[in-house]
This record gives sequence, structure tokens and C-alpha cells, in this order.
Amino acid sequence: MTTIDDVIEDVSPGPPQGTDSNAVNAAAIVIVVVMSVTALKLGRAVVLPVVISVLLTLLLSAPVRWLRRRRIPERLGAAIVVFGAIGAAIGVGSTLVTPASEWIAAAPATFAKVESKVRLAMKPIMALQQSADRMATVAAPPTPSGRAPAQVQLATPSLFQRILELLTIVPATFSVIFLTYFLLASGPLFRKKIAQVLPGRRDVLHFETILAEIELVTSRFLATATMINTGVGVATALALWAVGLPNPILWGGMVAVLNFVPYLGPITSFTVIALAALASFDTLAHALIAPACFGAVHLVENNLVTPMLLGRRLPVNTVAIFLGLIFFGWVWGIPGAVLAVPLTTVVKIACDHIPPLRHLGELLGN
Repeated sequence: MTTIDDVIEDVSPGPPQGTDSNAVNAAAIVIVVVMSVTALKLGRAVVLPVVISVLLTLLLSAPVRWLRRRRIPERLGAAIVVFGAIGAAIGVGSTLVTPASEWIAAAPATFAKVESKVRLAMKPIMALQQSADRMATVAAPPTPSGRAPAQVQLATPSLFQRILELLTIVPATFSVIFLTYFLLASGPLFRKKIAQVLPGRRDVLHFETILAEIELVTSRFLATATMINTGVGVATALALWAVGLPNPILWGGMVAVLNFVPYLGPITSFTVIALAALASFDTLAHALIAPACFGAVHLVENNLVTPMLLGRRLPVNTVAIFLGLIFFGWVWGIPGAVLAVPLTTVVKIACDHIPPLRHLGELLGN
């Protein structure tokens, strides 16, 4: 006999048909994201040189195209550009080797001076801390054996381990050089080869459109950021030279490199310049002039130069840049922090052209 409950159960709507498929798709996306992040972190030795080579290819592709329009073959043009960039980097590095070696040799004496001046300035606070330590020692119960608690000393990496870490940089450097040359020498051929792997003519054209936009935006950003950071380094070096801080070229080069790292780079530069000035000058007022000069240069660059030259060419917002800095810095360390802005830009452009990820692209947009 049919009851009312049976009739209600028959006519009541069941769960939506798309619920299971949506759950499966969401789970698949989560699994893919976790596996991708794990592959990026564990495969750093392989993935990072490839990423650096691709970004260098985007940066140096414009000179290669310019040489090609002058009827210079792409292989020869790529060799000229790559080895010319290496020569320029070696020339800039050679100007910094001497002051850097001098500063490293004088580092113990420099840190001793800084420590003595900091102790002198912090003497009242240290006196209060010593009083608090004495009170804590008196109030603390004695140990069962009557002896002071043992101190734990952390193990530091040996010299052999440090040499092995340095030796791993050599093959990575050569990998970046040769891969950059091959990508530049192949021109658009390699991009077309990747696009042809995708099924369908529409997907090929879509893929080429994405790559063209990524190349345009990223190359403009890298070129503009390089010019801005170089100008910041030169202005800082001139300001520190006028103040009288030793090794102004070294500090200017340091500022130019660290300025590629958003937020953390200027903070690190300010701290290092302040410590160097504190060790070089006798009075605290004189020592504060050097970091103040760098702070003025950074304020002008951050509030006037960068928004004017780079504001419209950077499609990501400041929150996205900060999140990209945290993520890529966690995945790849210092190189990831340096590459955070261009990589976040690439992710944003790719999300704009992939329909399921367009909401993420809008979230990262400027």
C-alpha cells in the first residue's frame, strides 16, 4: 500500500545532476595545483634555469629582431646579443669586485665598530636588561644537579658543503646561457612548434595570442624595470659619494640589484647602507645622512618615476605583487623573489585568456 511518505519521496527533487561533476572538477583542480606547486619546489634545479632563460629571452628578443631587420641571421644575432650581455655583466661585475673584496676584508673591523656604537647607544637599555636577568636568576629555582643548564650549539654547514653549493651554480649558469641562446636563435619557430602540439587551429591561434601578449608585456616591463633600477643605483652611488661614504659604487650596484625585489629589496638596501654609514662616520647625525639620501632616491623612484614609466605597463596590482613575492620566494628562495613580478604578470595574462581562470585574472588585475 502506497503511503503519503512514499509519494512525497517520489516527487521530491533530488540533488542537482551537476553536483558530483562540480565536486570532481574542484577536486581535480586542487590536485593539479598541489602537484604543480610541489613540482616547482622539488624541481627547482631544473625548472628555475628554464624560467630564467625564458624571461631573458623575452628581454633580449627585441635586439635580436632589430638585428634580423638589418639582415643579420638570427643565430648570429642571438650570439651577438647573448655574449654582449655577458660581456656587459662581466664588465659591471669587475667594477664591483675590488670594492666588494675590500669591504669583505674589512668586515670584521666594520662589524666591531658598529657593535661598539650600538652598545654605546643602547647602554641604558642593556643596564635595564641586566637588572631583569639578575632578578630572573634569583627567582629561578635551582636545577636538580645544582649546575647551570647546558647550552645547545647549532651545527653550521662545513666548508665542503658550501663549496658543493657553489659548484651547483656553475652548471645552472651555463644551462641558462645556452638555453637562452637556443631560444633566441630559433626565433618564433619554437613557439610555433609548441602551438602545433595543441589540437585544433583555434587553439593554436589562441596559444600564439597568449604568448605574443606575454612577450610584449613582460619584455616591456623587464626593459623598463632594468633602466629604472640602473638609474636608482647610479643616483644612490652619486649621493653616497657626495656624502663621503666609502665604496659608493658597491652600494649603488647592490641597490640596483636588490631593487628588483619589491618591498624587501629597498628595506635591505636601507639597512645595509645604514650599517655601513654607522661604521664609517664618527657621529650618529653624520651617519644618518647616507640612509636618508637613499630614502629620498627611493621615494622619488617609487612615487614619481615608476608610476610614470611603468604604471600603465604593469597589469597586476600591489596585493598580487606582494602575494607573488611570498609564493615565489617560498618556492625558489631569493631567485624567486627577484622573478616574482614578471612571473606574477605572466600568471595574470594567462588567466585572462583561460575562461575558467578569468575571475582570478580580474583579482590579480590592476
